[in-house]
Amino acid sequence: PSRPLRQKRVDVTFIDPPGDFSDSSSARKRGLSPLAKFGLLTVLGVVLGLIARLYLGPAPYPVPHSDIRAAGVELLADSQVRGYHGQATNTNTLSPAWNSGVATAWTLDIAPSAVPAQLLVEGSTLYVLTYGIGDEATSTLSAYDISGVNPTILWTTSGPKPDRILPYAAPASASTQDHIFFSGLVVDRESSTLTAAPWGAALAMGVVDDILVTCDTVEACAGWQFNAGEWTQLWSATTSPQSRAGLSPSLLTTPASAVVGSGDEATVVVPVDVAHEAPQVVHPRTGEVTTLGEAPAPDGALSPMVTLASDGVLVSGEGSSTAYSAAGAVVGTYEAGAELTRVPAADGRVPTLEELGGFLTSGVAPWTTASVQCPGSSPGTALVLTLTPTDGGDTTEINPGDSFPTQALYPQGFDPQVVRASADGSAAYVRSVSSALGDSFFFGMEEQATYVSSELNAASTIAWAYDDLLIASGNETLTAFTPASS
Repeated sequence: PSRPLRQKRVDVTFIDPPGDFSDSSSARKRGLSPLAKFGLLTVLGVVLGLIARLYLGPAPYPVPHSDIRAAGVELLADSQVRGYHGQATNTNTLSPAWNSGVATAWTLDIAPSAVPAQLLVEGSTLYVLTYGIGDEATSTLSAYDISGVNPTILWTTSGPKPDRILPYAAPASASTQDHIFFSGLVVDRESSTLTAAPWGAALAMGVVDDILVTCDTVEACAGWQFNAGEWTQLWSATTSPQSRAGLSPSLLTTPASAVVGSGDEATVVVPVDVAHEAPQVVHPRTGEVTTLGEAPAPDGALSPMVTLASDGVLVSGEGSSTAYSAAGAVVGTYEAGAELTRVPAADGRVPTLEELGGFLTSGVAPWTTASVQCPGSSPGTALVLTLTPTDGGDTTEINPGDSFPTQALYPQGFDPQVVRASADGSAAYVRSVSSALGDSFFFGMEEQATYVSSELNAASTIAWAYDDLLIASGNETLTAFTPASS
């Protein structure tokens, strides 16, 4: 759900962070009551505090890695800034070096922001957008070169603060050769200027050729084109009611754009409230809206899971899935639905509909590095995470409770926001194992070790810069994490 931040004469819409999916299709997932969540967080805080006091002691110095290993608990062993010494490459594959643990590469102070800072990484450039606090506040965008040991500022620019901000909505941003689009703002790459978007706070869903499609998260989308130094609206279309959180998350793919298909067949997925309405796509050139199937039953136990493929959309319900082409035609059905205990890693490319169907029926995900399984268990039993490399390597298992005792507190079920895995199966990353917590976990599969960081868990937003560099934004601070062995 949305909740307003109380700022004078500024209507800021704040979307709850990933992990609380009550305003999206992920409301279908098994959650906890507010009281249970509070109790769980309280217990977790107490346990971590006791662990830190017992094993770290009062000294401000990090505990030697071997001491933590002997204790059977893996925490952030190297919390002091050490610089980035990795490969500075992004193949969209988790580096196996993460199996050694987590270390702090660098930290960076950023301006106070009314909502969490938005992060965008393009090549070796990190863009950080903050929205100032107060009546006369402005938005600030800074660009950094992050290819070296420490980040180097390239430029900083200021612009208007939008009246309405959607900090957690998806997609978070979009870009072309000439512009970058954030919620309510447009960045001109050549001049580095930051201006108010003519479409207001509508989300930039994606670009097809030179046409930008925006959706207002209410019930309208529009097509825009940049000519002769100004934006022109080409069309406007009424859609089904939309979700203020934007695109609904899926356990199968995590595309950066809402565009599916290519060429003349390309369409843009509308951020429909799929818990109550049928999914839709809109044609970027004409504004024609096509509805995919029927709205879910009002008394259904699960809301549909809508997955974006490279060539269309997969809609998964209870016990079955239907594949639609980018144009909206049914091209396949599968006797497997949204009840998943095995999910593919988010590494690699966006799969085709045929590949997604194959995964639902066989569990093989050829487009990515591995698949991860964590079946639901009864209360009091261990959650065992199983990693199966796509290349045929050995399947490995880890019981996080063996190396991180509070893992045993999580409720039954598998509820990740993001799963990543190295191609050799030696390292894995999971964010938001439970819908009640937004924690991040790195797993050393060979070492049977769980690595955590309180700073990373407290982060509002994260961005993968390289295979071996993860950047997280907190309260007025950016922290970059790298493998302990780097």
